[in-house]
Amino acid sequence: MSLLDKVRGSRSKAKQQAEQVVEQHGDKIATGLEKTGEAVSKVTGGRFDDKIDKGVTKAKERLDQSGGSDTDKNKGAGPTP
Repeated sequence: MSLLDKVRGSRSKAKQQAEQVVEQHGDKIATGLEKTGEAVSKVTGGRFDDKIDKGVTKAKERLDQSGGSDTDKNKGAGPTP
């Protein structure tokens, strides 16, 4: 077994573990994304709300693609100023 095979095996195992965490705690991750967006918005004084909202939305979409949370009902809902 070459070094490259070992690296690929470790990467595959890490990916599986990450997928399990997302499946088990996807809703908590989505909540954390929202809270983080709100905190950043507050610190920046609302100057970058459009960019923050876009980032939070993209992250939540990616989380949904991973099967981690059911945020479709909250789609487009970002941090409030």
